[in-house]
Amino acid sequence: MEKGPSWNAKYWTSPENEVEHFKHAEMFGLEGYPYKYSKKAVEFLNAESDSIISFKANEKKFHSIYKYNVATNEFMIISKHGKIVTYYTPSKELRYFYSRFKLYGDYWIKRDYSL
Repeated sequence: MEKGPSWNAKYWTSPENEVEHFKHAEMFGLEGYPYKYSKKAVEFLNAESDSIISFKANEKKFHSIYKYNVATNEFMIISKHGKIVTYYTPSKELRYFYSRFKLYGDYWIKRDYSL
């Protein structure tokens, strides 16, 4: 098992952040494989789909982008510089995503779904 950052670390806010967030890999069935988890995160970072919704956070959360796939329950926060902050599957699914908007949302980038 790898212990350090993968070759995808450049897509994260820091190599240490990639390693720290590897704890979420088990949610995707990728425990033991940091590079596979990170590769999946990068794929979602670049993904576009009708089932993906996102919003820009206010200054309280540094104008990050919050991205969520309604079909797959994938959640990601992207820094204002386009780097991955975190990537996981929230337990409360769509409600969790909307709760983040309520707390930090500045404006919707794409919103097609309701609770």
